[in-house]
Amino acid sequence: MAKKTKGDFTIGIDLGGTKILAAVVAEDGSVIGSAKKRTQSEDGPDAVLKRIIKTSQEAVDAAGVTLQDITAIGMGAPGVIDMARGVVVSGTNMPGWVNVDVNKALRVWNNVPVWLSNDVRVATFGEQATGIGKGVKNFIAVFVGTGIGGGIVTNGQIYSGSRGSAGEIGHVVIMADGPYAVGGGVRGSVEALASRAAIERDLRMAMAAGRDTILPQLVPDINAKFTSSILAKAVDKGDALTIQVLQRAAYYLGLHAASLINALDPEMLIYGGGVFEALGEWMLAPVRSVARQYALNKTNLDQVRIVESKLGASAGIIGAGLMARYGSLTVPAPV
Repeated sequence: MAKKTKGDFTIGIDLGGTKILAAVVAEDGSVIGSAKKRTQSEDGPDAVLKRIIKTSQEAVDAAGVTLQDITAIGMGAPGVIDMARGVVVSGTNMPGWVNVDVNKALRVWNNVPVWLSNDVRVATFGEQATGIGKGVKNFIAVFVGTGIGGGIVTNGQIYSGSRGSAGEIGHVVIMADGPYAVGGGVRGSVEALASRAAIERDLRMAMAAGRDTILPQLVPDINAKFTSSILAKAVDKGDALTIQVLQRAAYYLGLHAASLINALDPEMLIYGGGVFEALGEWMLAPVRSVARQYALNKTNLDQVRIVESKLGASAGIIGAGLMARYGSLTVPAPV
């Protein structure tokens, strides 16, 4: 654990569609205190911002430090972000999140610099700074949760694109006449076919058609979301329907991976997010197999590593905390 010295720490916040994670992050990227709450995005931006602040204060308390020990705050949020102003222009799967001024809200709570960026880009930065992507010049991170997002690192730098919107790899089309993503988006995209929300949609459709499954026994309320941990429990119990739907999702993710390899030829593909945190190699092995089947250039294909995230659920909070420390999504050159 890092030495608790005044001024050594930042706060990293990972805002998701279902949960808020906050942590006090030390200079080396270690987490010294954290907290978690449900997002309850249906309550609207003001209520969620208050919940973010409460979660962050609980993380500070858990770390045994004070607000005076915090030098900056970083946050990753889903959607289109205006980093310069610290504003969520439009939130993904976040009702009412249009031009939400995160900078202002957090500075009212603790008047230190606030840095805001897209959540999966921030998580990619965490993997680059201290995770399995450390020292890798060219890689792509793919995070499979409620939706699918990712980040692209080229020549050691996170690639933002000409308009700051690069990395929307969840919207790569896999099936032109396929379904729309839950909540909108691009028809036939990998998010529409293989995200946790898409997996749940397909499971519920099969259940409505009379398919047998143990899922109702695993959730306290049949209308509650089928979380990634519930899906993993169903797999462990050998539930045929859940296994079938997840294997199909893995196949689509494999096709997507092949497209990324064919287009960008990275050194590494990193898979994270709730689905891979819960299912790990069981999910990754078929992704790897399908990707290699459909990759165009077979020469030295084993050099393209397809691996799990090292930081897991902490990638977002660590990336956000280090973004706040460095004041950017760039890992400083060694002194």
